[in-house]
Amino acid sequence: MKDLIIVESPTKAKTINRFLGKKFNVIASRGHIRDLPKSKLGVDVTKNYKPDYEIPEKAKKNVEALRAAYKKSENIYLATDEDREGEAISWHIAYLLNNSKGLKKKDLKRITFHEITEHAIQKALRTPGKVNTHLVNAQQARRVLDRLVGYKLSPLLWKKIQFGLSAGRVQSVALRLIVDREHERIAFKEEDYFTIQGIFDYRNDKINAELESIDNKKVIKRVSKKQLEQGKQHSFLIKTEEHAKEVLKDLKQKLYFINSVNEKEKLRRPFPPYTTSLLQQAGSNLAGFSASRTMRSAQKLYENGLITYHRTDSYNLSNKFIDDAQKFITKEFGNDFYKETHFKTKSKGAQEAHEAIRPTHLKNLPENIKLPRDEKIIYELIYARSLASLMTPIKSLVTRIDINSKDKKYLFKSVGSRVLFEGWAKAYKFVKTIGYNPLSEDNILPKVEANTDTKLLDSNFTKSTTQPPARYTEASLIKALEKYGIGRPSTYAPIISTITSRNYVEKENKYLIPLDLGMVVIKLLEENFADIMDYDFTAKVEGDLDKIAEGKENWVEVVDSFYKPFEKKVIEADAELKRKDYKVLGDAPKNIKCPECKAKMVLKLGRQGKFYSCSKFPDCKGARFLNGETEEDINKKVDTKDFKKMYKTSPKTDDGRDFLLRKGRFGEFWAHPDYPKVKEAKPLQYTKVALVQKFGKPPKTDDGRDFLLRSGKFGTFWAHPDYPKVKETRKITKT
Repeated sequence: MKDLIIVESPTKAKTINRFLGKKFNVIASRGHIRDLPKSKLGVDVTKNYKPDYEIPEKAKKNVEALRAAYKKSENIYLATDEDREGEAISWHIAYLLNNSKGLKKKDLKRITFHEITEHAIQKALRTPGKVNTHLVNAQQARRVLDRLVGYKLSPLLWKKIQFGLSAGRVQSVALRLIVDREHERIAFKEEDYFTIQGIFDYRNDKINAELESIDNKKVIKRVSKKQLEQGKQHSFLIKTEEHAKEVLKDLKQKLYFINSVNEKEKLRRPFPPYTTSLLQQAGSNLAGFSASRTMRSAQKLYENGLITYHRTDSYNLSNKFIDDAQKFITKEFGNDFYKETHFKTKSKGAQEAHEAIRPTHLKNLPENIKLPRDEKIIYELIYARSLASLMTPIKSLVTRIDINSKDKKYLFKSVGSRVLFEGWAKAYKFVKTIGYNPLSEDNILPKVEANTDTKLLDSNFTKSTTQPPARYTEASLIKALEKYGIGRPSTYAPIISTITSRNYVEKENKYLIPLDLGMVVIKLLEENFADIMDYDFTAKVEGDLDKIAEGKENWVEVVDSFYKPFEKKVIEADAELKRKDYKVLGDAPKNIKCPECKAKMVLKLGRQGKFYSCSKFPDCKGARFLNGETEEDINKKVDTKDFKKMYKTSPKTDDGRDFLLRKGRFGEFWAHPDYPKVKEAKPLQYTKVALVQKFGKPPKTDDGRDFLLRSGKFGTFWAHPDYPKVKETRKITKT
């Protein structure tokens, strides 16, 4: 009879099978096999928040396979991931198998490991334990809290803003960060300032320098703490072009000398090995990956036994890895390059008993392993960073030359540097796919002596404008979430995926921009649920979940202390929300009047985006598109000569009625006359002449049919005539 090992994923099972051979049967649960129901709350708030777990339809086949394997096995090991989510999966598996009709109760053993290697698996099998109920309770508390918040808040958003919206205990606070930053940007007042550059001759060598101060007043000065709180970071001495020109004129009248030369060695110490958040930030900053894309690659690397567990907030490295790294570094780079450094994490709730993310074996050189491109990039970064964290600092010589006018009115500064010792930068030779090099180019200044003369050859000014605070990228948002203690390593990627998929935020280049819908949702939540939207409060709840995991708090009491005041606020808000329309974004321009009653109009958010609505709504339902047109104006276009020349006639319904011309978020389209009750819409089709003139000849399908033009979020494209059933599209390339 084979011993049974149960893991989450088939890839993980396959990797473990390679090590253990025929004595063990390793099978996968394929994730969670029990969860809260999708169609109802699934939590009994009157009975200590008892969850009503059920087996999802997609998991039933897996459960039967687990039961069959359980029946045939004597020793059963639960080997799911070592975090709270993994512990909960093990607990649910144990509960189902030990409470199934016709199955004898057995002692299920729990094994954990932070890397999928033969040594780690064998060690875990020699020292099995029990399921950690504290970790299970922490996961259960999070799941119950998130379900309660989502199910109670979301209907309020449906009533007041739009059906189908969602709010979440953590996702909404993350969205608030993005919205708050946008408000900072809107409130930001630009300020022009000028800097002065000079080129000096010193014994036939040129020195480029920047004007540092005038009469001991800095040209650019860091502001006081009070001004910093007001959103200002610097104060500027030269604010107008006239002033800049006056300075340039005066500079030409002066004589100059080298006041001082300072040389100082500067050390750039290595960064700690990757935690989950640091890896996600690196994936975003260095490779342009989303957090979820980075985590998908890390998951595959872990399951294939190439890296340690990738959901961690610890900087620790095992003694064995440190010993192996010392041998590798001294052999590869030399004795001077190794230096052991112990890093202490600043992350709230960090679990120091775990390990950082590192390669399982240094002998698995990145260039020797065949991997898909994404996995290759992430593996190279992990490999290099792990080595670099155990290497000596980069040593540079920084030179500063101060050049004064002889009357001491003006001070110019020139700074140069050159690398003396590459240190940990050497490790990045393993990052080949994206070619990252942490060293900056040398900027070597000429050799000069203090108290010797120099001559100003030329000077000029540069006009700059202060910039508002940068919008969040995925990397900087994850950093902020970690700083505030919002969420945990396993939740950062899902948080970002949720707020983007809900159309609260869109990603433009690498920046996260809040959409009107996201701004409106946050306004409603902040005005009515200040506690839940508070950063410190959310961090406190995360801290309470950590205490549950440590066995220091009771999960029911933590949920109860959150839910009772929250439920009261939901009831109060339900009554209050009837008095305010959160979809109103502001007043329409004065020349925009209601087409029905001529009253003033307001800018409003609807399902299709922004539009103008009568200020007397719901008594008057007059509306205009943002270009001032009404639906009647749109329909009148159909009979115009230009429209008929451009587009084919409207399609017809089954009963012979004409489709009507409508305008939506992505432009005009044909809609069923009973739209939106009958949700049937069709794109406008160009006449043959107009089509070829504007877009060129359409591509053809294999059976000779023409592709059709479609419009979407990213513009116009050719689509298969059976699109979206047949998901075949082509770019427009006019010939």
